[in-house]
Amino acid sequence: MSVLDVFVSVEEPSESCIYWKRKTNSSEIINQNEDKCHTVEPNRLASALSGLQSPGWSETVKKSSWRVATVVLGLLCLLLLIGLITLVSLYIKGSSKWEMEMVQLQTSHKNLTKEQDQLQTSYNNLTKEKDQLQTSYNNLTTEKDQLQTSYNNLTKEKDQLQTSYNNLTKEKDQLQTSYNNLTTEKDQLQTSYNNLTTEKDQLQTSYENLTKEKDQLQTSNENLTKEKDQLQTSYNNLTKEKDQLQTSYENLTKEKDQLQTSYENLTKEKDQLQTSYNNLTTEKDQLQTSYNNLTKEKDQLQTSHINLTKEKDQLQTSNENLTKEKDQLQTSYNNLTKEKDQLQTSYENLTKEKDQLQTSYENLTKEKDQLQTSYENLTKEKDQLQTSYENLTKEKDQLQTSYNNLTKEKDQLQTSYRKLTEEQDQPQKRFEDTTNERNYLERRDALFSQGWVSFRNHFYYISSGKKSWQQSRADCLQKGADLVIINSHEEQEFTKTFKKVIWIGLTDMETERKWKWVDGTPLTTSYWSSHEPNGVPGRDEDCAEIKNYDLEESWNDESCHLERFWICEKILS
Repeated sequence: MSVLDVFVSVEEPSESCIYWKRKTNSSEIINQNEDKCHTVEPNRLASALSGLQSPGWSETVKKSSWRVATVVLGLLCLLLLIGLITLVSLYIKGSSKWEMEMVQLQTSHKNLTKEQDQLQTSYNNLTKEKDQLQTSYNNLTTEKDQLQTSYNNLTKEKDQLQTSYNNLTKEKDQLQTSYNNLTTEKDQLQTSYNNLTTEKDQLQTSYENLTKEKDQLQTSNENLTKEKDQLQTSYNNLTKEKDQLQTSYENLTKEKDQLQTSYENLTKEKDQLQTSYNNLTTEKDQLQTSYNNLTKEKDQLQTSHINLTKEKDQLQTSNENLTKEKDQLQTSYNNLTKEKDQLQTSYENLTKEKDQLQTSYENLTKEKDQLQTSYENLTKEKDQLQTSYENLTKEKDQLQTSYNNLTKEKDQLQTSYRKLTEEQDQPQKRFEDTTNERNYLERRDALFSQGWVSFRNHFYYISSGKKSWQQSRADCLQKGADLVIINSHEEQEFTKTFKKVIWIGLTDMETERKWKWVDGTPLTTSYWSSHEPNGVPGRDEDCAEIKNYDLEESWNDESCHLERFWICEKILS
């Protein structure tokens, strides 16, 4: 058999891939295997190649290189070691099987790597879309808050206008009431003052116009009440939407925290990958140095073919090591599969979150449109209220002007009415005074002709006969008078001038010792004689008389059924 050269070289890792190349040259036939690239997720690469990064592994590579070089030198002496060739052939066959399995694992690994890259790309895209949706959500939230603020401001302005409208309505009603009162007074004055008929018609026309304006204001008030109810409904709806937005905001905040945690984990994994890359670069340099050393040692090993037998065992050991490495690669493959499933799950979760964010975005867009519509409606209602307020203000000013004019006309009419009344009352009053004076004189003369006498505008009649107190009073009442009531010292002195024992209008018939005049007034100033009134036992002395008319104190209580002269008193009006 021809010389068999075995070369082992390690190339530089590229884009997190490690390429292993094995060349076998036997009898000028070169079997070259495909390059194999193992790409794993950054956070798994360190664990999968942890054995490669350890110092023990580097030492194994150096020993293997030394042994391979020994085998190459030993193969030059193949004629002496035919048994070794057989073992080498078996080793090559086993290596071919192992290389086929490695190719399959490499293909699966590449596929997983592509899927992982696609999932990573999808994850990044979803992250970007989520950030865009988050930005849109924040913008919509800001716009919603601005619209809410504008809505609140418009609501306050509407309430202020409503309050002003109500105040104007009350003032208008008050003016309307005042106007109605003035109209009533004007009608009363019109009845007394016939020459103001034309002005009354003008006032009637103004009243009808004001009635129409009142109806229009009533209609406006009803419309404003309906608009207020609609605004209340819109406010309630906006409150519910605000609560829903608050809930969505809290959910998005939680999702943001989860994404932040995922971002931090990815950053850590990136740092681990960078560290692994740096370690692999260092190992590549060490391997290159080892390769140069091996080249030098190859010449030295050329003379060491005697140790070939020992190195056969070492090759067997290398085969076992390769089997272990195959198992490790299988484990890495399984781990990559699990990681792929996890990435797939994360991708699906992100897709669901994206759909939820999209739904929230659409809901926010709808709510924004609704808020915009409510804002526009409120703006229109505010303008309508402003117009109504201005119209009411104008109508109030017109009513105030009409009220002032009516007040002036009323004052003028009142003044004219008073002047006319005074002018009319002066002849009437003179006529009434003359008539009263004439009647008074006629009645006075009649009384004088009947025997009445006058004292301080009062007229007194002295009887010529005697009667009981009750009969005496009945006679006075028949004459339109009553028994005399003495109110002053002068009147007391006047009654004494008649020089008779006479009944006066004083009695305690109702309550003993409570003397009252016949007009019901109690006795205050009295002129009782000494020890009077005494009320003799067995006699009801309930009536008063002037007995001792020569004395200052001349009154006496006496039984009412006794007959005395009497004096009647009358006042002519």
